[in-house]
Amino acid sequence: MGGQILGGGAIALVVVVLWLVYLLPTWQARMRYGAAERNAVRLNQALRVLAETSETPDEVRVELSRREIAKQHRLVKQLEAEDDRLRDEYDRAEVERRRIENEAKLERSRRDAEAARISRAIEAEEARLRVAQMQADPRARHAAARRRGRLAATATLVAGLVTIAIGVWQLLAVAQWVWFAAGAAVTVAGLVALRRMSVVASRARRSAAPSAPAAEARPERGEQPVLMNPEDRGWTPRRLPAPLTATAGSRASEEVAAARARDGLRQAVREEAARERIIERQSPVPLAPPSADDAQIEQHVRDLLARRAAG
Repeated sequence: MGGQILGGGAIALVVVVLWLVYLLPTWQARMRYGAAERNAVRLNQALRVLAETSETPDEVRVELSRREIAKQHRLVKQLEAEDDRLRDEYDRAEVERRRIENEAKLERSRRDAEAARISRAIEAEEARLRVAQMQADPRARHAAARRRGRLAATATLVAGLVTIAIGVWQLLAVAQWVWFAAGAAVTVAGLVALRRMSVVASRARRSAAPSAPAAEARPERGEQPVLMNPEDRGWTPRRLPAPLTATAGSRASEEVAAARARDGLRQAVREEAARERIIERQSPVPLAPPSADDAQIEQHVRDLLARRAAG
């Protein structure tokens, strides 16, 4: 009995000793670690509150402001330099575009002037040919003189009619018949001149008309004639003369050839101008070559007309 009690007491004593030797220091270490953590958290919170509530020194604020201003200045300078570079590039591109437009306008003006010069040369050559034909052909000179005479007679007739109208007004207003008589005389002179010019023109047309054939066709009879010998015709019809326009060396053929040459030259000039406009729209404008003078252009037109007339 006494031995069992001593054995139980020894076990309880061993448990108490183990608790004091091992478990109690561990529990104390855990308590100290928890207290240290709580103190660190409280200290951090206190420092944060102090940092938030404390004011920044003026020196620190001024230094930060100076750095920010310098940074902003550098950024502004970079932006201004980039803006100046872009503006310079735009100005150069605008100057180049205007230069190209001016060159295109100059080239277009030169081509228009060249076409107008060629047209004037063609018109001058045509006028020269007409004058030469009129000088060479007396009928053309007579026709021009008749036209001028008809124009003068018509003007005289109109002046006489106007004078008659004034004379009628004078006769009714102040009973003077001088203007009326003068107008009647001028009108009669104009009518006589027009009548004379019409007679001269009809004579000229009759003289210029081709002569009638020597033999006219006989009227058809009711019955056809019967030939005694069908193989012997007895009469062979004459061959009609070829038209003057188809005869080489005649004036009519020369006029037709000259008219065809002028038409062909005009068509060639129009086609060349249209081709140049198409090339100008599709390709860049080249530099203007030195233009020929008027004498060379006129000589070229004359040579071309001569070749067309000869061919």
